Amino acid sequence: MLGNTSKLHIVRAGSDITYSSLKVIGNQILDAFRGTIQEFQLTRHKAPVVDSIDAYFLTKILDQEYGGHVLGITDADLKTKDADAFYNCIFGGKNPHNDVAVVSTKKLCTDRIDSNKAYKLFLDRTLKVSLHEVGHNLGLTDHAAYQTAQDGTLCPMSRGEYNKFGYIGYIRAIIDGRGTNFCDECEYFLQKMHGRRHRWTRLVKDGLESTIGIKRLRRGA
Repeated sequence: MLGNTSKLHIVRAGSDITYSSLKVIGNQILDAFRGTIQEFQLTRHKAPVVDSIDAYFLTKILDQEYGGHVLGITDADLKTKDADAFYNCIFGGKNPHNDVAVVSTKKLCTDRIDSNKAYKLFLDRTLKVSLHEVGHNLGLTDHAAYQTAQDGTLCPMSRGEYNKFGYIGYIRAIIDGRGTNFCDECEYFLQKMHGRRHRWTRLVKDGLESTIGIKRLRRGA
């Protein structure tokens, strides 16, 4: 279900992340989806503090209250109805009936966040899970294999073998391995479905324009 996805509502449901940090994450999302997502708006969801919440229920609440293209970030565990204990608590999810995705920061840092380095790692992981879920909002699908972008990092849509590593192993092997650049397959999809220009094409074009500009300056043009 793809409505107007050019504006992203980033809704904080919890207190783990400051607004300034959410703004940084929002700008990085804009950069990763440039040409597709044009702007974002930060909002705080006023809700009781809970340790866990049903992921589907949360997406329904956010859709009713905000509507449109929404990314909810919560510090509560996101629960599902999966019988497997490993799968009934997720890092993030997307409601297939609307354009709402949610991310849980609960398990993204297993140690105490007591240093700038630990907080930076926490934000980096939050960003990478967010890119994955927003990608689903835009119609991108999971890569079961370890698909890489042109810079060698894992595509944000890489999911890998979820149950192979356990939570901590999965974070280190998959989430930490993801970058902010999409693989050629995802870039092609975003270009065809949303009119987005390929990042690498843009870099090459900018480089050529710079070269042409320098030559013109030398010629006095």
